[in-house]
Amino acid sequence: MVRQKIPVSALVVLIVIAVGAVVVVILGGSSKHSSAQAAATSLPSEAPALATYSERVPHAASQLNAYALQGTVRGAASTPQPTEPPVSASAFRAPVAAYKAYSGQQLKLMENDIARLSTELASGDRAAAKDAWRHAFADYMTLGAVYLEGPVADLDQAIDGNPGGLKGGTASPQFTGLHRIEFGLYTGASLASLEPYARRLAADVVELRRILPRVQVDPLDYATRAHEILEDAVRDLLSGTDVPWSAEGVLGTASGVAATTEVIKTLAPVLKSREGVLPVVNAQLGALRSSLASLQAQHGGRLPTNSQLTQSQSEQLSASIGQTLEALAQVPGALETTTTPPIPTIPRADERIVP
Repeated sequence: MVRQKIPVSALVVLIVIAVGAVVVVILGGSSKHSSAQAAATSLPSEAPALATYSERVPHAASQLNAYALQGTVRGAASTPQPTEPPVSASAFRAPVAAYKAYSGQQLKLMENDIARLSTELASGDRAAAKDAWRHAFADYMTLGAVYLEGPVADLDQAIDGNPGGLKGGTASPQFTGLHRIEFGLYTGASLASLEPYARRLAADVVELRRILPRVQVDPLDYATRAHEILEDAVRDLLSGTDVPWSAEGVLGTASGVAATTEVIKTLAPVLKSREGVLPVVNAQLGALRSSLASLQAQHGGRLPTNSQLTQSQSEQLSASIGQTLEALAQVPGALETTTTPPIPTIPRADERIVP
């Protein structure tokens, strides 16, 4: 290989560039060190995690740690501060009690649908069994605000759990409930083989209805679920993740809208004192219900499956859900039960202390 000599002028340029790079690295490291020291002096020595997450019941036990966020987020001087007093925790007793009563009614409807499902499985009518399953599934999806921790979360897993994460997947003995029956109905399994799962599902639903009145619901959890139910529907149902065999994501989303509407209805007496929130939320929920009714009419009186949605219909539904979520995002903040400390502002350049 022939090597070429490098001119002296080029060597000088390379040396200058190298020296400049070293200076930048040193200054950058110093700047990062100073920033780390500043952060260490402004935060507790053992700063809490920003969020907690439970893989088993992600929608129930996962929540933001408000204290941690207060300690790490820096807002600009124009960041709006809370202007209304916090809501008393006791104000949530009536809304939660009303939602529990509503949920008990939905579970009773579900029990009737499961009884019909069992009858159709025994008769060998797959189409009728699928219809009964759809009704039972829709009923259960209207309980979007009740799944918390403990026994209720365990029953929810048995009733509505998917095979993901289970050893053996769909063959796991822990895979039971609605989606086990869905899997069998839509993959050609014998209907007789699904009858034991229908009996187990019926027993689990009866047990859930029995213990539901004693479930403790935290006010913050309840207010947050008003927004999360539809978020879950977009992620788990319209994506097809939770209904891979039936593709009944639109049906499940419609039930989520019904659940959200019921939550807002129970919270209306509290939200009325929060200026501007309730009218906007109700208007957007009404528009979303109209979008779903239009879809149903366009598909012969039955909500379409995910795969039956045209691109235009999918875009319109997504837009309506997005607007509704934007409105619902106001609800948790409007129902804070404690006063949020003011967010510190970043000092102007002429106010900063330079060591």
